Amino acid sequence: MLEMLALLPDERIDRRGVEQLFDLRRSAAHELLRRFGAERSGNSLAISRGRLMARLREAQEHPEWRWERERRQTIRDRVDSLRPTGSRSQVPVTLALRKQMEAVASIGLPSTIRFEPGCLTIACRDVEHLVEQLVLVAKFLDSDYERLQGMVELPARKKPPSGASGHAVAAAAAAS
Repeated sequence: MLEMLALLPDERIDRRGVEQLFDLRRSAAHELLRRFGAERSGNSLAISRGRLMARLREAQEHPEWRWERERRQTIRDRVDSLRPTGSRSQVPVTLALRKQMEAVASIGLPSTIRFEPGCLTIACRDVEHLVEQLVLVAKFLDSDYERLQGMVELPARKKPPSGASGHAVAAAAAAS
């Protein structure tokens, strides 16, 4: 924040400037300005760039600020330690698979993958082919969720018209 402020040519910073500069929502920008002693300027709050920088430095040097910075760094370190390092995907994306992935949105899934209400069937030659088929299912799900939803979910049952008995509806269905 301090570095961005130092590069800013404006001497006074209002709420909109704080929103854009620090990527904050309107209420957070207003609260930051209020806490740092901004003054009313028309219908908005504004603070001098120097004063805002001084307040940010004070906050940074405050013991609680250091604790928060250390807490965030600990979280980042923990997340980084859980990420696999240098591991490659188990799914080799061959040129043929890449072409199928690009085509799945327009031509749909291959015949080796079938959806019926409540059922997915995948025909495969080996584990590698199975993994490729699952990648295509995931790509199709990502690109055409509504169409896949219609293929997987059972259609909703139609209710008989009000006042019609079950026998009358069955007879009408049998007659047609």
